[in-house]
Amino acid sequence: MNDQMYWVALSRFQKFGATTLIRLSKHFPTMRDAFDASALDLVDAGVDPKIASRFLQERLHIDPEHEWDQLIRHGVSLLTISDKEYPALLKEIQNPPALLFYRGELSDTSQKHVAVVGSRKATPYGIRVTEDLIGTLARYGVVIVSGMAYGIDAAAHQAAIDSQGATIAVLANGLDEESIYPSRHRTLASKILASGGLLLSEFPIGTPPLKHHFPFRNRIIAGLCHGTLVVEAAKKSGSLITAQSALESNRDVYAVPGLIHAPLSEGPHELIKQGATPVTSVQDILGYEASTDIETKEVFQPTNNEEQKIYRVLSAIPLHIDEIIRKTELPPSTTSSTLTILEMKGGAAHEGGKFYTRAA
Repeated sequence: MNDQMYWVALSRFQKFGATTLIRLSKHFPTMRDAFDASALDLVDAGVDPKIASRFLQERLHIDPEHEWDQLIRHGVSLLTISDKEYPALLKEIQNPPALLFYRGELSDTSQKHVAVVGSRKATPYGIRVTEDLIGTLARYGVVIVSGMAYGIDAAAHQAAIDSQGATIAVLANGLDEESIYPSRHRTLASKILASGGLLLSEFPIGTPPLKHHFPFRNRIIAGLCHGTLVVEAAKKSGSLITAQSALESNRDVYAVPGLIHAPLSEGPHELIKQGATPVTSVQDILGYEASTDIETKEVFQPTNNEEQKIYRVLSAIPLHIDEIIRKTELPPSTTSSTLTILEMKGGAAHEGGKFYTRAA
């Protein structure tokens, strides 16, 4: 416990990244020795002379006991890369975090972990696909890992919770309540903890969500998991950075196809071109592990001729109402009113822009 206190104190010096902290832990008998070391000893450990000199100046303002008391006060626990509970998969990546701050229950490392990432401005299609896939994966016992951002991330966490599954939110900020980001998702963070899930970060208490923190966060999301699923993403996005981190760590990458003209389909389609596995069902992720013993929702049954005609032409691919009218040969007013009824019954989903899909 005393040594963990000094791991935290050393992490407060921002010039000491994960690589340096790990190097210090291997060079000095204890992290307290590292914290109290002279500039010369730090240089011998591989620290740049200017950084060593600056640390000695800033060390005067770092109180290890205060740092530890802060963790206790906020209910935050700590793992170092030297601890046996440290996730084995994460230790395999090129630049593993030296410290992991966490709140909640550590997940069972024997379970399959899947990262889920995607656009913060997800479409109704993306949200529904996420809910369907992740809800089923969670019921199979897959641990769902994401970043608690708006859009796909939040939908993935919520779907896991609703399916009574396990979920981990990896954050780019401190784990104290005031630092949780986005602030609107503090309620979601509470739900994750209440469901037996986990909040995780390599950043100490009080750290704000600075822009350059997110790529570091993304490597942890990918590193914790056996595979990463990208649902919707622009061609240049943080989701693709996460997918790239997964590839660099020799992990599986999955992508959900979308409409070829949709901007948020560009990222997944590019990944598929590069060899990512296209996903249309959980079998594409679980393979032989997926069976029919998971409870599935009741299939919608049309109750009249109009509903039957429209339901028959709908599929998972969004279809414009004009095309539905052409294929069913129903009057526009009848088509519109019947689609509204199908939505209410759970047989159709409005994807925006007068596009509809089959919902059950």
